[in-house]
Amino acid sequence: MAGRATQIDGLRAFAMLGVACVHWLPREMRGWVPFELGLFFFLVLTGYLITGVLLRERDRGDASGVAWKAYGLKNFQVRRGLRILAPYYAAAAFALVLGARDIREAWGWYLTHTSNLHMAMHGWADFTSHFWTLAVQQQFYVLWPFVIWWVPRRWLVPLLVVFSAIAPAYRLFDTALEKTFVLPDLLPLAACDYLGLGSLLGLAVHRGLPLSLPVLRRAGMAAFVCYAVLYGFQQAGHPVPVLRVFQQTFLAVACCGLIAASSVGFGGWRAALLDHPAIQHLGKLSYGLYLFHNLAPLAAGWIFPWLWNGHFEHGAGFAARLGVFALISWALAWLCWRLLEVPAQGVKARMARNP
Repeated sequence: MAGRATQIDGLRAFAMLGVACVHWLPREMRGWVPFELGLFFFLVLTGYLITGVLLRERDRGDASGVAWKAYGLKNFQVRRGLRILAPYYAAAAFALVLGARDIREAWGWYLTHTSNLHMAMHGWADFTSHFWTLAVQQQFYVLWPFVIWWVPRRWLVPLLVVFSAIAPAYRLFDTALEKTFVLPDLLPLAACDYLGLGSLLGLAVHRGLPLSLPVLRRAGMAAFVCYAVLYGFQQAGHPVPVLRVFQQTFLAVACCGLIAASSVGFGGWRAALLDHPAIQHLGKLSYGLYLFHNLAPLAAGWIFPWLWNGHFEHGAGFAARLGVFALISWALAWLCWRLLEVPAQGVKARMARNP
């Protein structure tokens, strides 16, 4: 597939729809379906994309023959700030205005991108629980340039392997950590396999690995089967000893296979679905949708308080409520895209032309 891998945008859309289901549907309606898979796909994709960007910048910097890392670090963080932080703070301000309790009581954690640590200690936050992954990603953005640019190239593969292994090793102690933390899975170490394995794929592709290799799809499919089996045992209340710590690692491998397959391009009905204009539109807005979707019920409560009477708890009434959530989420995401993300992309393009 030449140019932009549009099918990855399609996957972003479906990942976002899954995340919305987690926050909009009651537990009994979701059943055992792991709608939260989209969260982890976004983390793996972050590792893959950011590592590729940093490696290309390292190649250009080293080829220039001048000291570049200090300026490159500043430039990278400014560009990340334009693309990521401006919409993030707009969503955080919107949550404050709406009266989201946790962000009002613990605003400093959200301001400093440490809300995952706050929730790990105190539990899930109403309407702002999704901010934990954004905090993990921002912590990754701060750390990763130092890893990719300062570590000798020959050490990158073993270092990324060790980094990825931190998460399953960490999960060996999650029961003990529950004595200190309410939600230990929200701590940064628990996300190292998602980010690390995505980064390994990015490094391998940068060094010439063809994404079209059949082994990538096969490994992804096999890993997903392993994940599904372990997930099923976990949901049944019988987690498999030792192997349970690799459950999410298998999922990260499966996400890598999915990234590879969609980058090359699916065919048939999957291509028609992922490349459909409506799906592509949602994929384009996926960051804004992620930021605002969990705030949409709170906003709906201010605008349409009658949505919470008994007529909207089941059947067509409940479907109408979901439609309102979706419309509010889309409107806010579209405004975020037009007013913040598009201008930021223009600034980034000018910075790339004038390093």
